[in-house]
Amino acid sequence: MNKQLSIIRHAKSDGGAGCIDMDRVINDRGYQDAELIGKHLIANKQQFDRVYCSSANRAQLTWEQLNTCLNLPKTDIQFEESLYLASLTHLVSFIEKISNQYEHVALIAHNPGLTDLCNFLTGDRLANLPTCSVYTIDFQVDDWRAVGFENGIKKMLVTPQMLKDS
Repeated sequence: MNKQLSIIRHAKSDGGAGCIDMDRVINDRGYQDAELIGKHLIANKQQFDRVYCSSANRAQLTWEQLNTCLNLPKTDIQFEESLYLASLTHLVSFIEKISNQYEHVALIAHNPGLTDLCNFLTGDRLANLPTCSVYTIDFQVDDWRAVGFENGIKKMLVTPQMLKDS
């Protein structure tokens, strides 16, 4: 069985003066983009076995908006403080610890770590993974511990702007 990872950057957010970064919320555009992406995922039959989400407010709100379309049960989501502003090294280590019972996993977190992760796993040369974008990677492995440097194949990159332009 192959593994599939969907890397999702949180939706566009705002932070007012004095706002703690962890507490930032998504803005109106962020809500609209997350709904657009959620509808796209459903239309393209992208269903996740498990979702790991940063515990930052903007990541959680992104997930909640996506899930208005996906309708996954709360038991399929796990909020992880360690995904908040996680480095490439931490993200790779996190992926290696995912249970092999899950075939398609979504990871909702932050840049620059997510852009670095996309490039590391596929050899892509993304300069920046835009907010609320989904970058899905296929791996010809049956164990998450086998996921590593450039052994993934980019299946899909979709950004809200791509969907608005089409």
